[in-house]
This record gives sequence, structure tokens and C-alpha cells, in this order.
Amino acid sequence: RDAALPQSLLPRLRTAAQTVGFDFDRDFTLTDNSCPSELSSSESLLLKEKFAGKVILQTEQQLQAQATRFRGNAANSVKAQKLFFDQRSEQAQKAFVQLEQNVQDFEKEVVEGRSK
Repeated sequence: RDAALPQSLLPRLRTAAQTVGFDFDRDFTLTDNSCPSELSSSESLLLKEKFAGKVILQTEQQLQAQATRFRGNAANSVKAQKLFFDQRSEQAQKAFVQLEQNVQDFEKEVVEGRSK
């Protein structure tokens, strides 16, 4: 690919533009996409400043997004733990009552076994 339009294509493009009602030289602009070999120091500095500004802005936005995700994850974790312990507290209480009953039954068996 060339940076500029090859001159050999211009006659064909002018003819094609004329067939659809355009004047190639008046309605189109030739663009030179070649990169200049060297930028002036002021242009170079300006480009560096623009790049640094974009990097800083992107970094700030990324930090904000991470903080938002962290806050959401922390809130979800707390909610999940609360739900887990709320649901498990009933089961734990039932298990404690059952264990207490089993201990009492065992003590009765031991006492009855000694008295026999």
C-alpha cells in the first residue's frame, strides 16, 4: 500500500466519477497518508502531553471502576454471609437442641444401667 494515491489511477477515477455525475477534481480531495519523518519538538511535546493526559484519564476511570466493583463485591459478600448465618442459625439451634436431648437420653441410659 502506498501512502499517496498512485497517479496512474487518476484517469480511471476521473472517468468513473464523471459517469455518476461527479467531478473528481472538484468533489474529491487527495489525501497524503505518509508519516512525516520527524516531528518538530513542539509537535512532539504536544503529542506526548495528549497521550499522557489520556493515560491519566484512563487510569482514573479504571481505578473508579475497580473501586465500584470492590464496593459491590464487599456488599454482596456481607449480604451473602448474613443470609448464610441467618439460614444456618435455625439449623444450628435445632442441632443444639437435638444434641442436648441426646445427651440427656445418654445420661438416663447411663444412670439406668448403673442402677440395674
